[in-house]
Amino acid sequence: MSARTLRASQHNIPQSRTEPSSSPAHAPAELPAPSSWESALPPSEHPDTVPPELQSALEKFRLAGMLGEGTRVRLFRPIRGPRRLRLPKRSPGDVGVRVLLSRDGRTGYARRLNQVSLADLVHSHPMRDFSRRRAQSNKPVAFFSRTVGDMIACESQHERRFALIADWHSSVAFIAAQPFTIDFPAGNDIDSHTPDFALITTSGTVVVVDVKWPSHAVDPDTVRRHELIERTLARAGMQHAVWTGAPMSLTQNLANFAAARVPEHKMRELEPKLLAAHRPGRTVSQVLEDAADTCQVPWLEGLVVVRRMLWDHRLTVDMAVPFTVDSELFRS
Repeated sequence: MSARTLRASQHNIPQSRTEPSSSPAHAPAELPAPSSWESALPPSEHPDTVPPELQSALEKFRLAGMLGEGTRVRLFRPIRGPRRLRLPKRSPGDVGVRVLLSRDGRTGYARRLNQVSLADLVHSHPMRDFSRRRAQSNKPVAFFSRTVGDMIACESQHERRFALIADWHSSVAFIAAQPFTIDFPAGNDIDSHTPDFALITTSGTVVVVDVKWPSHAVDPDTVRRHELIERTLARAGMQHAVWTGAPMSLTQNLANFAAARVPEHKMRELEPKLLAAHRPGRTVSQVLEDAADTCQVPWLEGLVVVRRMLWDHRLTVDMAVPFTVDSELFRS
């Protein structure tokens, strides 16, 4: 492999995807802060270690998506008016930190920090409605996640870029957008905090991510806020990380690969032929031409399958530059 090739491992992005019940997400523990969100994720070489509660919650989630509407994004709330989500009020004398969640996008419920389960996160609806207006600097969007099998709500294109990278990460089993609100009692530096994403890994680890622009992430008030959130989440056994961006070529290429929709029967038919046509040093175009000559693989169909294989980590390319048919292909 050439030194310039940015493989999945060089981006701390392992390879392979696997598929949470009402037990706490993790036993409370003081966890060290990860240097980046990827460093908090475990390696994915052992997909058979998926916790049973995670497997159960994901199966129930996917069944509910098949039987219901399946879309958890509310993008067009009126600019003014009452909030749709009704949250439980704090009881008199309650001075503990609460975690507020919703399973239907209309009513909320409260958990203590050590009571939040993987199932709570898998079945959570976004805690915020997203309005759109002309003068708005960040426009909310939604995109279909292959990991989740549903739409993921993002409050900006910056958030969407992170969600796309997380969707490609083979150690991520689930992505929840605005999954909960941390409700602090009176006397704390902040009243509440709603993180942008919670990632559940294939081993059941929960990594909570806030997406910020680099200039905002180093603001002293933001740093103090995130330090408090980090300490609070550690009590629930969750990691916290702040993501500030990635090379544009990486997210543009991933968007290209994610858009490659290929029926599974077609993947089973064409993937082995394209892998057989691959040789070290060959470009996408050369592989497609060889597959067309020797195996009668239509060139354009082959190109879509190659893009899908890049998304599935079956092949890799230099992610530091835009993907083209002249990109050199590498076996994963």
